[in-house]
Amino acid sequence: MADTQTADTTQQVTSQIPTTAPRQKNPNRVEAGKRIAERTRQTREAQKQKLAEAEAVIAKDRLRRAEEEARKAEAVVDPPFEIPTTAPPAESNLTTTQWLSIASIIVSLAAIYYKREELKGVVAKIKSPLAKAPTPAAAPMAIAKEPVLTAPKKNKGIRPMD
Repeated sequence: MADTQTADTTQQVTSQIPTTAPRQKNPNRVEAGKRIAERTRQTREAQKQKLAEAEAVIAKDRLRRAEEEARKAEAVVDPPFEIPTTAPPAESNLTTTQWLSIASIIVSLAAIYYKREELKGVVAKIKSPLAKAPTPAAAPMAIAKEPVLTAPKKNKGIRPMD
């Protein structure tokens, strides 16, 4: 296998004559490059200055907001003392929902007042079986005395098809 491989013997061709003359640069291109570099530097400095100004404005705004919130918090925590006056009481500031709930309570109380006789009867019926508990010997007589009323059942619904 070693016989089939050949060594790569390609070499780079170089000139044996040394170059002594320095390379000539285009003076217009050199000057243009210097102007572009100067303009880029000035633009970068302007951007840094604008960024610093913007950060200063943001810091002032944050400080102003913090001072406003501090004043508001101070006003809430320590309200100024007011001397009570003999002025008429202020109007109540109830919402519509609160007024409706008050009205419904009043209507409910009025309905209970007008139905109080019926309620007294219901309460009396509830209390009477507890007060007059029948004895086991008297229970069959109580059942025999009361007639059992049954109403005929009416077939309400769909009639069967014949």
